[in-house]
Amino acid sequence: MAHAVEQWGDALLQQMPRGRAWPRDPDAKLPKYVMGFAKRLAQLELSADQLLLEMRPETTVQLLPEWEEYLGLPECGTVNQPFEMRRAAVVEKYHRKGGLQTWMVEQIASALGFNVKVSEQWPHHVLRGVTYPIYPTSTRFILRVDVYDLPEERFTVLDNVLNPLRGNAPLVLECVLNRLKLAGFYYDVNYVVDN
Repeated sequence: MAHAVEQWGDALLQQMPRGRAWPRDPDAKLPKYVMGFAKRLAQLELSADQLLLEMRPETTVQLLPEWEEYLGLPECGTVNQPFEMRRAAVVEKYHRKGGLQTWMVEQIASALGFNVKVSEQWPHHVLRGVTYPIYPTSTRFILRVDVYDLPEERFTVLDNVLNPLRGNAPLVLECVLNRLKLAGFYYDVNYVVDN
């Protein structure tokens, strides 16, 4: 908690010697001299209090570029992301733990701001129930990722021809998932549009 300039001035005046050569009345030069240092100390204390917020990626504002450099972000050269998406990527990567089970992939996507459902497509065999879908053997190493509620709008027939087919958000998700995937596994990313 930052102290007021007057509090710093009083504390500094108490450290000064006493006597006739050191007058303490408000019009004297010593209190004015001390108040110049008090203003700087108050600013320094406020800056130190703000720096406490920069120690955690969840509350960082000023040091976001340093956090991104430390964690190797942005991934895949994505640019022009809003501030909140950039900070969410920093928080997700800082707190990321190992493991790539389906629930972990969903958790990573959720930390990036996406609503996804990941499902494995196992081949059918005699021990599975009769209602289990029959996937071909070629889909054994493919995880199906269904993305709901995209944060950015997609291209529609009413848009200008210069609008991109999709924004940067899906590219960020696909890039992060492809960088984290296990060897031999692939992702089938499907964007579900609810109208």
